[in-house]
Amino acid sequence: MSAFGEEGKQVSIAVSVSGFIYAAEGFAVVETYDEEGRRWVLVGDLDYLHPGERIEVEGELVYHPKYGPQVKVARLNHPRPAGKEGVIAALAAVRHIGRQGAELLYARYGEKTLEQVEADPERVLGEIPGIGAKRLPEAVASWREQREERQLRVFLAEAGLDGQTAGRIRRAWGKRPVGRLLADPYALLELPGVGFITADRLGRAVGIAANHPKRLAAALLHALSQAELNGHCYLPRPELERQAVALLAKTDQPAAREAVGAALERLLAEGSLIADGEEREAIYEAGMHATESSLALQVRALATAGPHLDHPGPARTIEGFTPTPEQWLAVERAVSHRLSLLTGGPGTGKTACLRAVVALAKERGYKVRLCAPTGKAARRLAAATGEEALTVHRLLEWQPPYGFARNAANRLEGIELLVVDEASMLSLRLADALFAAVGSRCHVLLVGDSDQLPAIGPGRVLEDLIDSGLVPVSRLTEIFRQARRSLIVQAAHAINAGSRPRSARAEDQTTLQDFYLLTRDDEAALHDELLSLVCTRLPDRFGFDPLREILVLSPWHRGAVGIDQLNRTLRSLLNPNGRRLPVPGVELCVGDRIIQTRNDYDHELMNGEVAVIRSYGDRQGEDEEEKVVIELEDGNRRQLPLAALYTFEPAYAISIHKAQGSQAPAVVVVITKAQRIMLTRNLLYTAVTRAERLCLLLAEPGALELALRHREGHRRYTLLAKRLRAAAELRSAA
Repeated sequence: MSAFGEEGKQVSIAVSVSGFIYAAEGFAVVETYDEEGRRWVLVGDLDYLHPGERIEVEGELVYHPKYGPQVKVARLNHPRPAGKEGVIAALAAVRHIGRQGAELLYARYGEKTLEQVEADPERVLGEIPGIGAKRLPEAVASWREQREERQLRVFLAEAGLDGQTAGRIRRAWGKRPVGRLLADPYALLELPGVGFITADRLGRAVGIAANHPKRLAAALLHALSQAELNGHCYLPRPELERQAVALLAKTDQPAAREAVGAALERLLAEGSLIADGEEREAIYEAGMHATESSLALQVRALATAGPHLDHPGPARTIEGFTPTPEQWLAVERAVSHRLSLLTGGPGTGKTACLRAVVALAKERGYKVRLCAPTGKAARRLAAATGEEALTVHRLLEWQPPYGFARNAANRLEGIELLVVDEASMLSLRLADALFAAVGSRCHVLLVGDSDQLPAIGPGRVLEDLIDSGLVPVSRLTEIFRQARRSLIVQAAHAINAGSRPRSARAEDQTTLQDFYLLTRDDEAALHDELLSLVCTRLPDRFGFDPLREILVLSPWHRGAVGIDQLNRTLRSLLNPNGRRLPVPGVELCVGDRIIQTRNDYDHELMNGEVAVIRSYGDRQGEDEEEKVVIELEDGNRRQLPLAALYTFEPAYAISIHKAQGSQAPAVVVVITKAQRIMLTRNLLYTAVTRAERLCLLLAEPGALELALRHREGHRRYTLLAKRLRAAAELRSAA
């Protein structure tokens, strides 16, 4: 790879910092030189370094197509600045000091310069001519920030933690993190991406005993937070204790179980955890318990309140559409109940029914608002109804970091009918925020397919509302004649029923040839077949644009047909000469299909948005940075600063979870037996129903059968349906 070694080799070097090639949001590409004058480029959370600083680095050799060989930093040590150049470099990085001021101080104090500054920074830095009364406090603050940064890095390095953890801490907590970590090393678990093992390594390094209450409490709370990532709102007491013990003890399990049980009782007594359910065996984190209880109260109040809209009268044609009795019942319920649900599988006329509800409300002069959990789903809703549709976050006026401006104290008054599409994607927290903001005279219609994957966040809100019996549910079951001809529709319903879907056959003229089931012997054969379909056969035969009209879905990232490998190989074929963009931490090129991985409210690009990078290099003015132009799925183009792509990833292939709320003309799905822990009917059903005109399911022998045998990956622990069911029973008894 280079004169310094092969890619992937571990290196340990001592270097001096020369300057920055790139820096943004903690990440930096840093130019350094070792004692022999060899150039090393470092990458990592390094933006706090300064030119002239001496550092010791451990890391892995990687290769960048533009910048060449680099060291991906895993660990970094900061020896105390020594020698004239080291001391001057350290001081020159202090705000308002500069090299000239640093040289003056060194001439005065020599090797003891840094000791003098640490002892009395106001006096010593104030000796620099021209620093002035206004600049001196800023210089002292800058000195202290650098000292705290160095202390943090040294502190973590001594505990065996890497620079990436230090970067997360510094960005989240700002000043004086070492004192906070000494007081409670398990506070690290508050930071995204930090696991219990990392925090525990620090805790044990600073002397936290194995049975210390803080350590035991951290294990219990972390087990609950991990359960939330898996969709649970609580854990049964035995399961919570089992998971906490697994985190805490490799040996002496009985002693750990006893200590965990005692710690759990302490947390229940102080209110950090809440016990609920039968025999108080459902253990919640207090905030999650409050959210689920709040949502139950909001739903109960809305579902039992009297209507404010007029009854629609007998069934009739609306804007040329004549609803079936099933569909008209849904229209009636939307205006006769403050809260109602509309659900149904593909081909059952759910969208047409939704359009009728909106048209009737508009016809009567009601103020209607439409929303969906994601930007993709909101655009589809707007296209289906001809009305403006917002994301739930935009509707509730999300204002980071403060939260939603629309809430229980500032409700969405004036809206008479609120339609929420893709309601299966509502997590517990988002649903609670939405219902809390519903106005006093507003009717709410939730529309969704309960057979799709549940929300990525905790809870199963749509299913719980359906199961509760409190909310009127209109379930469309009749498949319309045109839809019955579609093998995509037939396949979706077959998968939902646990049956093998029927593949298209050329001799069958009674159906649309829009679903194909292709079996290949192993992952390598599946990989080659997928590449052939996406890059050649589908574009040649049907005219599909691989970047805009073909959606490639895989359940997970690993393996030959995992998302990561498919993105690499599809890019090499579909965009082999794309200009590489200098975006840190991810490989992106002009011409790439990309996906947003988190909500970017500044540029209104929400998590899951898919786009194509069209160009890079335009400037609005001489002093402005170069811009990137991306084209969204709806054809609109956005001009962004390069740093805005920091949260994007390649999207030649994406996960089925990230495809929720999306549709594409052609969908190619690939599944293998190695993915068995992910394979469920819900997953496969969601993937197939993303296709508008053509779906191809590529499967290793036995993989389809694994998916069809499992209704869902796991049952989510939630008591929302039970809380609502109790209210329904009381209403029925009355």
